[in-house]
Amino acid sequence: MKRQLHLLHRWLGIGLCLFFAAWFCSGFFMMYVEYPQLTRPERLAAAAELDFSAARFTPRGATRALVAGDFAERGTPTRNVPLALPDPAAPVQPDGVRLAQILGRPAYVFTSGPAQPAVVFAHNGEKLGRATAEQAAAAARAFRPGTQPRFLGTIQSDQWAVSSALNAHRPLHHFAYDDPAGTEVYVSSSTAEVVRDSTRRERVLNYFGAVTHYLYPHVLRQYPDAWAWGVDIVAATGCVLALSGLWVGVLRARRRVPETRTIQQRLVRWHYVTGAVFGVVTLTWVFSGWMSMNPGQLNPPRAPTATETAVLAGTRFDAVAFTALPVLPAGTVEAALHHYDGQPLYRATRRDGTTTLVAARADAPLRPPTVAALLARAPELRPEARVVESKVLAEYDDYYYSRHPETGTRPLPVLRVRFADAEATWFHLDIATGQVLDRSTRTNRVFRWLYNGLHSFDWWWLWSRRPLWDVVVIAFCAGGLSLSVLGVVVGVRRLRAEFSRPQSSSSP
Repeated sequence: MKRQLHLLHRWLGIGLCLFFAAWFCSGFFMMYVEYPQLTRPERLAAAAELDFSAARFTPRGATRALVAGDFAERGTPTRNVPLALPDPAAPVQPDGVRLAQILGRPAYVFTSGPAQPAVVFAHNGEKLGRATAEQAAAAARAFRPGTQPRFLGTIQSDQWAVSSALNAHRPLHHFAYDDPAGTEVYVSSSTAEVVRDSTRRERVLNYFGAVTHYLYPHVLRQYPDAWAWGVDIVAATGCVLALSGLWVGVLRARRRVPETRTIQQRLVRWHYVTGAVFGVVTLTWVFSGWMSMNPGQLNPPRAPTATETAVLAGTRFDAVAFTALPVLPAGTVEAALHHYDGQPLYRATRRDGTTTLVAARADAPLRPPTVAALLARAPELRPEARVVESKVLAEYDDYYYSRHPETGTRPLPVLRVRFADAEATWFHLDIATGQVLDRSTRTNRVFRWLYNGLHSFDWWWLWSRRPLWDVVVIAFCAGGLSLSVLGVVVGVRRLRAEFSRPQSSSSP
């Protein structure tokens, strides 16, 4: 049994130690260079101020101009897929609407399930349809005024635009600004808006970071199922390698090890030493990386359902309820149709990221959310269970936090409501807008530690004390890299020895 265990660890190590070394090395880059994305502050900074003074179509009027055929496709990294529509001419009820200034004109952007969005211009009721390369070039110029972006082509996806977050916008029009930073942007063919940007520095460093770490080359990642299966297999096998190494280390510690003489013996000894110190954290890192893939879909979605959202909204989302032309505060660059307590409202966002609620009808004064009102409604989120705790969070903690608070994607303060149901469900409610932000069950919170806690060291007391977090993570990464590199060297030397045996035995 011991021999089989040693052989298992040896040959798995020969096959996987390069993966381990690459994971640890790329982890250093990922600490400081994120994958290219258009962040919320970047999007708001470049957005034009909304001007609906020339609008003639209300949200209701624009909604009634839509039919099911306007939501006929969903995007994938390889192609757009037609959706099955019983009647393409049937009216449609969108599940979300936002206001935007598109190509210099006021517009409504409608979403409906997995389909790509549809745009209706508010001043004349026309639909955008599929944005052309010329329209995309105008959007790229507006994104960076005074520039003349160079058209690179229309693509379905590439290395920096392969994530599912961009499926709603495929195909993408790709442009380069030829500036010193080597900035490139991707413009949606669905909405004629810039949806991703990248710089030369981000692209180069991410080959050493996220592309390596996530096994993310475009040739594989454009096939999400195949990529997920591949990562699952490598990560699960890596767990077996790490576990077998710890077991071998325990067995080795129980017996007296003879004095090391050869270089190979010394290398193996140092591999055992680094394994004794960093083996456990190596195991937890590869295991938590596997958990990030949500194998078997064990970690349920955290987004609230339409029924849960309607509890605080007072109604299901209904764009037809917005019967008046939008009147928004000066400085608004982004707005979305919103319901709270049965009221049709707009969530209006300024360039600095601050959001306010605006009544959709001048004759209906705004009734803003309050903590008392949210507490009164919250029990309806789980009517079969009792509320065991309600508290206002003015600061982040281990279960509600953001690694980049400056983006404003996780607002504060929020109201946390805990229920005594079978799943021990928690809800976080936005006090400013009356939205249900997320739902977490006991399983979600366990996975939060199995992935974020073990993999990213997202322990709030540590993350909020940077650079202490950096020191801890760099130290463990360096130890894991040493363990893995020693494993690579030992494995290569072992392979060379194995392949040299037949040659030596057959020589005269």
